[in-house]
Amino acid sequence: MPQQQPAKSPEEKKKRAIKSVAKYSGMAFQLFGACLAGVFIGRWLDARMHLDNPTWAVFLTIFFMLGSLYSLYRQLLRD
Repeated sequence: MPQQQPAKSPEEKKKRAIKSVAKYSGMAFQLFGACLAGVFIGRWLDARMHLDNPTWAVFLTIFFMLGSLYSLYRQLLRD
């Protein structure tokens, strides 16, 4: 027979909510930072190689974004 858990106090609920918000907003910033890194590194490579089209910028942005999404997926599976 499962035991009932004691009721959570309002302070505990508030701390839990803040912790959840911080965790998920951190994940959003991680995705944003990865995309930004892809853009800046790609633009630097494009300028270094004297390319007219933003080939590296597009490729690295997509690559970093996919890598970050995979990382976020793995983090969510652990929770």
